This record gives sequence, structure tokens and C-alpha cells, in this order.
Amino acid sequence: MSSDRQKPVCARRVFNLRRLPALAVLFVLPQARAAAPGVPTVAGEASAPAASDKVHPGVHLSWVRDPTADGCPDAAGIEAQVVERLGDNPFARPPTQFIEAVVARPANAFEVTIAMRGHDGRLIGNRALSSTATACGSVATAAALTIAILIDPEALARIPPPPPPPPPPPPPARGLAGRVTASAGGGWGLLPRAAWGLGLAVTVDATPHFAAGVSAAFFPERRTAPPDDGFGFGLTSGALYGCWVAIGGGAPDRLRWELCAGTAVGVLHAVVYADQPTGPAERWYLGATESTRLVIPIWASAPILAGAPTLVAELGLDATQPLPRRTFFVEGRTAGMDTVFTQPLASATAWAGIGMRWK
Repeated sequence: MSSDRQKPVCARRVFNLRRLPALAVLFVLPQARAAAPGVPTVAGEASAPAASDKVHPGVHLSWVRDPTADGCPDAAGIEAQVVERLGDNPFARPPTQFIEAVVARPANAFEVTIAMRGHDGRLIGNRALSSTATACGSVATAAALTIAILIDPEALARIPPPPPPPPPPPPPARGLAGRVTASAGGGWGLLPRAAWGLGLAVTVDATPHFAAGVSAAFFPERRTAPPDDGFGFGLTSGALYGCWVAIGGGAPDRLRWELCAGTAVGVLHAVVYADQPTGPAERWYLGATESTRLVIPIWASAPILAGAPTLVAELGLDATQPLPRRTFFVEGRTAGMDTVFTQPLASATAWAGIGMRWK
């Protein structure tokens, strides 16, 4: 008596090899599975789900690299690719399935054998991959995809989650902030009479609340007061100073107040006026200097020009104590009447200027 029952048909899954170039993928199932009658066959292209909330059984992966394939990823690298494909980490749970994979390159091709077993040691499925590529990357990617399919047959159609966005670029390195100021001012005690002069200063911020700088000033000759007006004195000086920024530290577009102290060096030059004026005689001096400065932003650059200089106005008040104090006198005159000019214990100068501050 004949039977109409058909023999079980060996099921075979086929990948689109265009997605895995240079790979030959062979799927062999050791157990024949009968085609279930009445199960519909879906033709056409299925939409790929973006991610999976499915919890997969625990899996242990044994990934062995033959010495001929030492350039291939390690087990952690393969697991990471599988987790990305599944959207779940089956390797973090107690294993109920065990996957053994060996990668080698015996000749001019990479070969990967993969076997999956249940908790009882029963063989569930095995796969064999090969690649003639010169690098191991393509066959390792195919192996990770194959392992993901062994764990979850829907993994091939699932779109892996997009990679995380790259970290924002680090902020551009900032150079030292500072300013340069040109100013004009008037002083008392610098010369025999009140004098006006010009100055130039450069200040650099070492920290938001400490700055250092250098300045130079020039005061042209001023004649002594009558009746002894046959003499003139001028001054050229420079200073090196440090400043504590009491207000506005680290904010170039805000009002700024500085308290400064430093060392000054200067040269006094004296001229004798006669029918033929005598060239200046010069005397140097050192001194201590203290100052306070108010920096007022006038115009800040637009956001599109961030980093461009800021126009500022600057008001300052300086005090200087010369060491040694220089005395100029006329030889042959009566004592007490021979002194033309003696530097005072301290001198003061008020400044007003315009400058550019950079960030």
C-alpha cells in the first residue's frame, strides 16, 4: 500500500551575497524539518523593522582565532556586532545555547565554521563561511551576522540601530586675552611744571583675575617757571607691572577695574636754553609705581565675528616714587638759590586712552 506522505524537505536559508561581497555562505541543517502544511508563503519584499524589543535566550560564544587569522577581531568585537544587529545582548544572560566558532586562513582564503548547540549538547545548526578578501573584516562581519541569525532568524531583516551621534567637537583653544592701549595724560611732579605726555601699554591676562603688562611714556621738555626759565626738563619712562582684576575678570565685553603695582625706570633729560641751547643732559632713575585703571567697552564685535577685538576706553591714575631722587642745580649760585629742580617724593599722572581688547 502506497503512501502519499512526502519525505521531509531540508530547509535552506539563502542570503543575498551582494550584501556580503567575496563570501560564499553555506547553510546546512543537520535535522530535516517537514514543511508545515497550510503555512502561507509570502512573496515580495518585507518591510524591515527598525529595532527589536525581543528578549533572546542567553548565549555563550566561543570564538577561536587560529594563528593564521590573528588579524581578525576578538570575541568581544564579534559580540558587539551581534548585539548591534539584535538590538539586545543575549551574552549578558545565563546561557541556554552555546555557539562555537573557529576562524582560520589555511591558504589564501579565510574560513569560519560555526556550530550552535543547546543546553543538552544537541546540535541546533551549523554554518560555514569563506572569503578570499585580503583582510578579515568582511568575513568577521559575515560571521557576526550569521551568529545573530542563528540566535534570531529575523535578524537579517532587522535594521540595526543607528550609531550614536559623534561627540561635539571640542571648543577651540583660546589664546591669551589682553589689550593694547594708546593714551594721553597729564602729570604732576614728573617735571618742574605740570606736563602732558603720551603713553602706550600692553596688558595680557594670565588668569581671569591676574594680568601683567608693560608700558612706556614720553613727556616732552617743559621750561622752568620765570624768572629762572632758562632750563627745560623732559622725561622718558617705562614700567613693568602686575594687576589684580577686581571687576570684570574673564569677560572682555564687561566693565573692568584693575589695581596694579610694579617697577618703573626713567630717564630725565635737562636742556639749558641760551643763545645756543645746550643739548640735554640725562639722568636715570628707578622707582616703584602703583596704578588703578578702569576699562570701559565701547563696541563689541558681532557674534559672526566672535573672537575679533573689542574697542575699549581706558582711564588710569598712576603714582611713582623715584629712587634715587635727582636734583639739578647751577654751579656758582648762592646756596639755597642754586637749585633748579628736585624730584618730589612722589608724582602722579592721570591718563585717558583708547584701545583694542582681544579674547
